[in-house]
Amino acid sequence: MKRLLLTITLIAIAGAASPVDSLCDQAAYLFFNRHLSTGYLDSAYSLLSLGRETDPNHQRCLYLWSRIHVQKGDIASAKSDKFKLYERARAIAETLKTLNEYNMDGHMWWAVAHGRIGQTRGVMNSLFMVPTLKKAFNRVLEFDSTYTTAYDALGVLYYELPGIVGGNLGKSKKYLTMGLQVDPNYTLLRLDLAKVYVKQKRWQETRDQLNIMLATENPTCPADFELDDKPEALELLEKIKDK
Repeated sequence: MKRLLLTITLIAIAGAASPVDSLCDQAAYLFFNRHLSTGYLDSAYSLLSLGRETDPNHQRCLYLWSRIHVQKGDIASAKSDKFKLYERARAIAETLKTLNEYNMDGHMWWAVAHGRIGQTRGVMNSLFMVPTLKKAFNRVLEFDSTYTTAYDALGVLYYELPGIVGGNLGKSKKYLTMGLQVDPNYTLLRLDLAKVYVKQKRWQETRDQLNIMLATENPTCPADFELDDKPEALELLEKIKDK
């Protein structure tokens, strides 16, 4: 089925004016809807690989190519595989940054991959990276105040850091709330805001955010919602049911 899907896609784009644009459109659909089929992620990977071969400097393809490596790193079981995938994602994003320093996808996913590498190596490496990550995420928002992933990244950064090294739940809430003002359907923002409320022992606000998130009819990232955010929200609701 996966091979058939890829073949049909390649036939469909054969006569397109911009083949790599079409490849990216199809790959993006498969990636953001990978909850619909277990083969969608690999099919998206194959399409983007072809796009890279066709036009190595295609910026949207580079963005998606970096992002899909981060995703594969997230689901990899072996630490060594995670490292390889995150490092590849960072290198791809670095290429995008070099091609166009004003392409915020390059800066964003370079920082995401860089942060994942630090997390995989351990707490001390993550702390060492914090100034670089803050600078990168803030640079993204300076150029594009609607880039919701950057709001979430800063919110999580301030949430996860110990207070002694800059953690701040007030700042975390601020960034997550700002992101939701831009896109209330970005469910990860609402899930992470609920986690801030858990730390503050604000149980009703936690439940409110989780229930609003679960009722989202058109999540911005459908696959993330179905595969990650929804299960985590349900688990969190169960944990605080007696609070």
